[in-house]
Amino acid sequence: MNIDEVKSELAKLKEEKYNLLKLINHDIRSPLNRVFALVQLFEMESDEVSVRQKEYLDAIYLSILSGLEMIGNLRDMREIDADNIEIEKEEFDLANTVQKAIRTFSKQIEIKKLNIISEKSTKGTQCISDEYYVQRVIENVLSNAIKYSKEEKNIIVRLKNNEKGFEVEIQDFGDGIKKEEEHLLYKKFEKLSSIASGGEGSLGLGLYNTQYFLHKLNGSIALNRNGKLGSSFRIQLPG
Repeated sequence: MNIDEVKSELAKLKEEKYNLLKLINHDIRSPLNRVFALVQLFEMESDEVSVRQKEYLDAIYLSILSGLEMIGNLRDMREIDADNIEIEKEEFDLANTVQKAIRTFSKQIEIKKLNIISEKSTKGTQCISDEYYVQRVIENVLSNAIKYSKEEKNIIVRLKNNEKGFEVEIQDFGDGIKKEEEHLLYKKFEKLSSIASGGEGSLGLGLYNTQYFLHKLNGSIALNRNGKLGSSFRIQLPG
C-alpha cells in the first residue's frame, strides 16, 4: 500500500470508530433510560419495600447511572477525538452552574446518604465562558468524589474568587489517590486501584475529558495534597 492508500484506510477506521461511539451513545443509552424509568415506577407503585429490596433497588440505580455516565464520557471522547469541541462564550452565574452540577447526582447522593457542603464567595460569581463545558468539568470531578465516598460522608464544594478568575474546589474524604498513581490521572482509559464504594464502573475517561475541556476553556485542574484523608481537586476558570 502506498501512503495515500494508508491515509485512506486510517480515515475509514477513524470514521468507523466515530460511528460506533455514536451508536453506543444513542442506541445503548435508550434502554438504560427505560430501565431506570421502570425501576422508578416499581418503587413508586410498591406499597411496601423491604430493607433487602431497597438495597437491591439502590444497587440497580447506581449501576444504571454509572452506565449512563460512562456513555456520556464516551460521547465526550468521541467529540474530542473528532476535534468537534467548539467553545461558545456567554455570561452566566457560576454559582448556579455549580448547583446544577450537584443536582445531576441527586439520586446517587440520596442513595449513599452523602452530605454535600456547598460554599461560595461573597463576591460576584458572574463568569464569561462556555457554561455547558464548565458544567461538564464540574460534573466529572464531582462524579469521582461521589463514586469513591463511603456512605454518610461529606463532600465539600467550594467556589472562590481569585486573581485569575474563579476556583472550584471539590474535596472528598474517601481513601484518596496513591501518590505513585498520580501520573495516570489524566490519561485516557487509565484506571486507578481505588474501588468505588457502591460498585460503580469507570472507563478512566472523566479526568482525561476534563483536562481537555479546561484546556479549551483556558483553565486548569490540579490535585491538592494537603495531608488529609481523601482527595481535593482544584479547578481554575478564567473570570
